[in-house]
Amino acid sequence: MKKPPDIESRRIAVIGGTLDGKSSMADGIARGYALTHGLRAIVFDPWKREEKPHDWGKFAWVTDDFDAFRRAVANTRGCVVVWDEGTSYGGRDRENIALFTAVRHRHPVMIFIGHNYSVMLPVMRESLSEVLLAKRTVEDATAWGNVFVDMEVRELAPRLEPYEFLHKRKHQPCRVLKHTPEELARGVML
Repeated sequence: MKKPPDIESRRIAVIGGTLDGKSSMADGIARGYALTHGLRAIVFDPWKREEKPHDWGKFAWVTDDFDAFRRAVANTRGCVVVWDEGTSYGGRDRENIALFTAVRHRHPVMIFIGHNYSVMLPVMRESLSEVLLAKRTVEDATAWGNVFVDMEVRELAPRLEPYEFLHKRKHQPCRVLKHTPEELARGVML
């Protein structure tokens, strides 16, 4: 399946601390693509077997097996790929550069979820089209501002309220997003 021509390639990092709403935001974006464009999602969620696992929706194939996730990315095309918990699962592993590249070439949308600037290799960060930052330290926000050549990130990210995200897309101004759980469940588009 080839990428539908009307879907722009997006490489998104969702960065924040525990309980900032990273998975919910990523899920809302994936649901938005499912409802708007009919895209299925391939989701790596290492917490799939927890007592209260996240519900990624009926459009998503979810695994907690990283090797199965890699195979699914390599053997399909045209999906939203969600890489949850990149902090602990491969964001700094050099062998995952090939996985990251495969996502970029085979799938129109990738969402990488992590805790801070340092969880991704530089080559991965520099391939992003955008970042969604929950409240960040000045140091972390400055590092992201350097990646996107926009120091407004440094000014805005430390002042965010709970469940707000600073959306910075390359060559576009920063904007603050805050969605309700109901809006995220219905799907959002950036």
